[in-house]
Amino acid sequence: MSENKITTETNNTNEVKTIDFSKLSITDRFIFPLVMSHKEIAKPFIEAALGIKIYDLRDPEQEKTEQVSVFGKSVRYDVFTQQIDENGEVIRSFDIEMQVVDTKELPKRARYYQSIRDVNELRKGCLYGGLKDQYVLFICPDDIFKAGLPIYSFQNFAVENKNIALNDRTFKNYYIFKEYKKLPDTHPLKKYLKYFATNAADSVETKEIDSKVEWYKTDGLTQERYMTWEQEIQLAAAAAEEKERKRNEKVIAEKDQALAELTREIAELKAKLAVK
Repeated sequence: MSENKITTETNNTNEVKTIDFSKLSITDRFIFPLVMSHKEIAKPFIEAALGIKIYDLRDPEQEKTEQVSVFGKSVRYDVFTQQIDENGEVIRSFDIEMQVVDTKELPKRARYYQSIRDVNELRKGCLYGGLKDQYVLFICPDDIFKAGLPIYSFQNFAVENKNIALNDRTFKNYYIFKEYKKLPDTHPLKKYLKYFATNAADSVETKEIDSKVEWYKTDGLTQERYMTWEQEIQLAAAAAEEKERKRNEKVIAEKDQALAELTREIAELKAKLAVK
């Protein structure tokens, strides 16, 4: 393995994929959770994104997985953390997601993520009032809503009167980093979005992020973990492709059988008509 480069072999093929580690950035789906799992980075970012002050955070968890039951679809947060007060009590929870590809289902994914969090947070016998504020923060390069805004903050309101909030304390925010220039220079989030878009670290906060990114890119253990992670993704993709192939084969076989049966019935009908 050459310096700052790793190679992986795809499952059941001789294809070799070379990854230049030196070209990875904060928007990489492996690097982002590693860097943002540091409290000293996550805390000021959340404060800038939401315009709030945070006393303290629980140590952020990278790629945290939650599931309601073995029969339900699990979720995996890029970075999950909770705000606590001076008594150590949870006030809010935050799921921070770097999403560089528009999968056309981000709003519904946010809905499901929050529902899973609710079920795991509200144990049997607890009152609904015990549910804490929940934030899902998606960081995206492109404007999935096509309205030209750098930030979209969603809450539930009455359709008849937008001044009436449901106050269910769930918030879904989308940050479009390619639109960072539309934010005023005084906005605390602009330096972050600019860094995500350009890799130009020109503030104390983004320089600290960039320093972490560079450290992980040169760390041998991180490179080994990345290689394993990449291979797991390839295996999962191959398994999904094989499952889809078998499903298609089954559908085709069923259609062929139905066509053969219909052909047989038509032949029998023609034979009967010929006899008459």
